Amino acid sequence: MLSLDGWGDIAQFVIAGSGFVALIGAGAQLSLSRANARRSRVYEYADRFNTPEMLRRTADYREYWDTHNFEHFMSLDLAEQLERLLLPNLVEEVALLYNRKLLDREVASELLGVYVERLWEVSRPLVDSVRLAEKRPTIYSEWEQMQRDTPTRRARMIDRNKQRLP
Repeated sequence: MLSLDGWGDIAQFVIAGSGFVALIGAGAQLSLSRANARRSRVYEYADRFNTPEMLRRTADYREYWDTHNFEHFMSLDLAEQLERLLLPNLVEEVALLYNRKLLDREVASELLGVYVERLWEVSRPLVDSVRLAEKRPTIYSEWEQMQRDTPTRRARMIDRNKQRLP
């Protein structure tokens, strides 16, 4: 038969164990919550890029850079320059979140990767010219890093999915 002190020790042990299990559960819940937030951010950006306005803006952007050069861009008034930089700046924002792992990188690679990569191809002359003109070699570097990463990540996802199939 245990004494009152013995039962007290057992109770403290149980309380400590329960606290430890609660701490583990809270950590797991926090991890799941953060993962859901990262995934939700990707879907929000994907929705934003797929609006009719943004699709028109992307088409106009591509058409502009297919037919114009940086010198023409610099001849535009400031408001029009800023309008033309809206899309690359938005992609840079997404890339910053992607590179800082604030977006689910697997989902982002699948939903936004090809868009980011293709827009990079069109934007490369602009990026090179801005880097040179402003003496800022790191401008749009987040975007550059993301567009290099997404094809590899998508290829790994495809390989994993192939391995799961019978």
